[in-house]
Amino acid sequence: MYNIMSCGGFDATMMGTCSIAWFGLALLFFVVVFSQKWLGEDVTGMNYDGLFGFIGAYAPYLVLITLFGSPKWALLGGLIGSLIGGLGLGAFRGGSYGGY
Repeated sequence: MYNIMSCGGFDATMMGTCSIAWFGLALLFFVVVFSQKWLGEDVTGMNYDGLFGFIGAYAPYLVLITLFGSPKWALLGGLIGSLIGGLGLGAFRGGSYGGY
């Protein structure tokens, strides 16, 4: 088990896996924000819901980073989760949460 909050189990050097895991969290935030702006109804014809995009991005990211400790696989899971959460669940909810 890996702990992203205390860097337990990670390589805690300056650019070790713990730093890259924290960078992945910040990267997912910006991916969801830009997806909310650019993957909306104009481009895909579907609503992108920012709330479900964040939940869909961070839930698999934190589970994968905790279990496996690999930022690459966790980031991939977070990107896929943001698309499923934002576009898939956004289609059911209709409209965007905190949209532009």
